[in-house]
Amino acid sequence: MTVSGEIGGRNHFTDFDLDSTEFSQNFDEVVSAVHQGCPVARSEAQGGYWVVSGFDDVRAIGQDWQTWTNTNGYEPTRSGTDDARLYPLEIDPPYQTRWRSHLGEFFSPRAIRGNKESIRANANELIDQFIDHGSCDWVDAFAAHLPGRVFFSTMLGVPLEDLPYLQAAADQAVRGPVAERGDGWNKVGAYLDGYLKQRQNEPERGDFVDAVLKGVETDDGEPAPWNHKIFIMVDMLAGGLATTTFLLSGIAHFLATHPEDAKRLADDPSLRPGAVEEVIRVYASILSLGRTATKDTEVAGQTIKKGEMVMLSYAAAARDPRHFSDPHEIDITRKIPTNIAFGYGPHRCIGSHLARLQALTAMEEMLRRLPDLHMASGQEPLFSHSTVTRDMETLPVEFTPGAKEGSGA
Repeated sequence: MTVSGEIGGRNHFTDFDLDSTEFSQNFDEVVSAVHQGCPVARSEAQGGYWVVSGFDDVRAIGQDWQTWTNTNGYEPTRSGTDDARLYPLEIDPPYQTRWRSHLGEFFSPRAIRGNKESIRANANELIDQFIDHGSCDWVDAFAAHLPGRVFFSTMLGVPLEDLPYLQAAADQAVRGPVAERGDGWNKVGAYLDGYLKQRQNEPERGDFVDAVLKGVETDDGEPAPWNHKIFIMVDMLAGGLATTTFLLSGIAHFLATHPEDAKRLADDPSLRPGAVEEVIRVYASILSLGRTATKDTEVAGQTIKKGEMVMLSYAAAARDPRHFSDPHEIDITRKIPTNIAFGYGPHRCIGSHLARLQALTAMEEMLRRLPDLHMASGQEPLFSHSTVTRDMETLPVEFTPGAKEGSGA
């Protein structure tokens, strides 16, 4: 049976556009179509690129950094210059490997476990702010705030009085009007620059910030320059805010629309880690990340010329029917050997364990404090896309009002 790429008024096989409303409004249908009829689709947007959707193809390209370099940027509009590069995302091994190995100990499962109660405390402080209302926009009230709290306070140890400014700046950078996002990132970058300079004059704490300040050697054997350290900090923040916001929104949307599964998860905590993996897979926040061919090559029968960019669609690969039965559905008992939503190979998400812990802790507190969470009457979530991320702009939910538990109780 021949599958058509004509969906929503656009031919997604020959005229794919990751930013298009035709894609964002018909996400499941488009993903199914490309898996069946066009594993490597073509886009003429932003100067032109290819979109790779197959699980095996995405995984193979992610491993092969020699053929598919990250140094030309992660999306078509990136210049690949070193004036505003994201490290370690936009560099290749061996320099990338040295940074990843150097920072990896702070994101290991063992290291991350120690943050669980801090994450729980932050989650409950947020829930306290709206639990007596009986309704909220989950994105604005919870999902957009927890990742920033965790990163700034738990991972960086910034002063508590600085959190409101940083949260506002980060929210502007990630979710604000497009024209204002650059200003938001400038505010975040300026703060991080000042914070690093402050920390280098203080006694060492043995934390992530000290590791960034210590740095690693470049491929020339020189100490990492200051701007590379800022790039690391901004990349860690950029990679963790919007993506985890979408994941936390996805958990709430799933629980609000699947009450039977919510009850099973409430009754059987052993199901929760698997359910988190499924939410990560179906609500994969990284829509796509780019690689540039270093030589003429081929993907799934499609010739790719040297210098052309391919966008690896992790969100589509995570729904490949050759690897997942009923790929658009969440099965809380499904076993997932490899969660491609986090990427693959040397550039696999370094913060994946932290994202999982935030998601699991948030789920625990939602099931405990908001057991009858459901969508507001007649309302649906509002999704949006960029070239790189899937986002949820709003998620109106309702629940039985409850009591505050913190100092404001």
